[in-house]
Amino acid sequence: MGVRDGLPWLHDEYWIVGELWLRRGRAVRSNDAEVVEIAHLLGRSPDSITWRVGNFASTDNPGRGPKPITGEPLEKWKKLRGNRAALAHALAQARARMALLANATVPGPHDAGVRLTPPDIPSQEPVTVRTEAADRQAEQTESVLRERFRRWRDPSGKRLHGISIDIPGSTLRVDLYDPIAGLLIEVKAKAERDSLRFAVGQLFDYRRYLSFEVNLAILVPSRPSDDLMGLLNAASVAAIWPRATSFTDSEEGRYLSAR
Repeated sequence: MGVRDGLPWLHDEYWIVGELWLRRGRAVRSNDAEVVEIAHLLGRSPDSITWRVGNFASTDNPGRGPKPITGEPLEKWKKLRGNRAALAHALAQARARMALLANATVPGPHDAGVRLTPPDIPSQEPVTVRTEAADRQAEQTESVLRERFRRWRDPSGKRLHGISIDIPGSTLRVDLYDPIAGLLIEVKAKAERDSLRFAVGQLFDYRRYLSFEVNLAILVPSRPSDDLMGLLNAASVAAIWPRATSFTDSEEGRYLSAR
């Protein structure tokens, strides 16, 4: 079995196997070299790859073999399969994202080494110097908020990650990465201007070291003011904040509804 067998399939995995189906049809077996390579990339067994190929075959030829692809993956696949450029772009992005999930460290732009980490490792990047008491309070508030969000969003502990980015002379730390939503999240103790401006800069800095596209968001304890929402909107950065016993986001739930 692969390390990810039993986990829900990501859209990225569908695109990789779907492209294999388009090129080679059902003429693949579990000992096929390309199937083995894809299985390694996805962290799944070769048999699961050939079975998913069968799902695509049943989609194009209803009534034969395993059940067809359905739901959101099918709707997105319909748009990709008829657009060669869009499919090539989606495939390259999918392979880059899955490589990060499957490998200890992957190379990123600007000589970076990028790796997944548990989401609760303290940040190693420098912070603005204030007082020790203020720094401790901010770190504690951020830690509690991050853990509250993690328990709500990822109770099984299999969805959310941190990312460490090793660059010459330093290590940058992404608070949370949600591969299903394709989302980097920076956690801040206050929904205030200085904190949000700093977080936007951090997220932009992280993103340039990744070899795939991501969405950006800031997790804060309360909804930012309308003026600061305007700042985030101009930067194409979402806000996430608690609401009762759950969370909401500034994108009408788009990132928090991703399954």
